[in-house]
Amino acid sequence: LDEFKRALNQIRTQGKRCKEITHKLLSFARKTDPTVKNVQLNEIIEDVIALSEQRAKYANVKLSSVLDEDLPTIDVSPSEIQQVLLNLINNAVDALEPRGGKVDLSTRMENNFIVIDIADDGPGIPKANLSRIFDPFFTTKPVGKGTGLGLSICYGIIKKMGGEITVSSAISLGTTFHVKIPVSKNSEDHSQAA
Repeated sequence: LDEFKRALNQIRTQGKRCKEITHKLLSFARKTDPTVKNVQLNEIIEDVIALSEQRAKYANVKLSSVLDEDLPTIDVSPSEIQQVLLNLINNAVDALEPRGGKVDLSTRMENNFIVIDIADDGPGIPKANLSRIFDPFFTTKPVGKGTGLGLSICYGIIKKMGGEITVSSAISLGTTFHVKIPVSKNSEDHSQAA
């Protein structure tokens, strides 16, 4: 009978967890507006930094940016880019809690891509986890803290834009996410017309 009660409690707990994951997925699907607009990425980055600053301050994390002023505008969904950047910044802040540290964002042109780097000076990601971090439901966060969906959603958004997201990390030295977004022919025409 005790074993039966324990099993029922476990089923109830896991059922609640599944419900929370489903709610997060549904709210994410509703929140993301896939409307593509011609945007200046640096402006979106500055908005996201402003949104994240309060939480970072409480976690004793300093956010800073070095943004290339000569970037062309690009055709993307602003809300999807915000979603990716917020997720990456929040993950960096999580990695730095409770000791604090810094998160640096930078932009630059590389061939026909705009590259956004989000770098933290946190504990780094163990080599064994690096190959799995974009897998759905993979998380190193404690139960109830993360669903393991954030990075896989970011990966999907950037791939859909024709870009790529990669990571480099070293234990005790920090982690840098590299987001590459292609500059379309349309984007180049827009920037020359402006």
